[in-house]
Amino acid sequence: MPARVRPEPPNPDARLMTMVNDRSDNLHSSTRLPVDAAVASEGGRRGRGLFDLDGTLVVGQTTFLLVSFLRRVGVVGLTFLMGTGLWFVGYKLGLVKVSERSREKGIGVFRGLDETEVEALMTRFTEEVLAPRFHPAATAALAEHLAEGDRVVVISAAPDPVVRAVSCRLGVEEYIGTPCEVVEGRYTGRLNGPSPHADEKIRVAAAYMERWEVDPSECWAYADHDTDLGLLRSVGHPVAKSIPSLHCAGLRKRQAGRYFPDLT
Repeated sequence: MPARVRPEPPNPDARLMTMVNDRSDNLHSSTRLPVDAAVASEGGRRGRGLFDLDGTLVVGQTTFLLVSFLRRVGVVGLTFLMGTGLWFVGYKLGLVKVSERSREKGIGVFRGLDETEVEALMTRFTEEVLAPRFHPAATAALAEHLAEGDRVVVISAAPDPVVRAVSCRLGVEEYIGTPCEVVEGRYTGRLNGPSPHADEKIRVAAAYMERWEVDPSECWAYADHDTDLGLLRSVGHPVAKSIPSLHCAGLRKRQAGRYFPDLT
């Protein structure tokens, strides 16, 4: 398995950038998609792009889809699948919240598997389950960034092996997900650092922009959830996908005096 290269941190907050992985050589990139006029940039070149995964690049919750897939291929049992399903029902109803503990339970699906096995499973999962669920407008926007030679990063609280596989499928070299601990080549089912969610996602994005030496006003961010509002506000070109608190009539959304183009 190719070695993972981790770039030098851009500032004293080293823990953010030590979580950044480069693209694995043995995962393939996707065919470029045409640019969707609804999200085309006003000035042609887009600048840097920061993309969320669940609900933005992929329609649906990747963790639940992952558990369903792993149940189908015999990696996890029915009890784990049912428990995951009940948790997501509670989450949708506002009865439970995302926490590091719930993240760790989610990555428990990898416990005991070796890195090569997980990589193969995630490649298959991406091709069979996630690729058919890629959001056309979001992936078109990402493809335009890449075609323009822009730096692009996928920042997601989904498990790192999932984010890595999807990013490589889409031709994205920079990505970060919830870090999973690996000891002697096997996943332990434990976290290995903070999950890039809510405020942590904002800090990770800021670290990337500093590393790229770019003004945030020149960056684009694409996201779909209320917890991503801070990320959207932190850049010059926010693009929201169906964020409930921004909902209003028309093709544009307004919040706190700023307009958020709609990616739906």
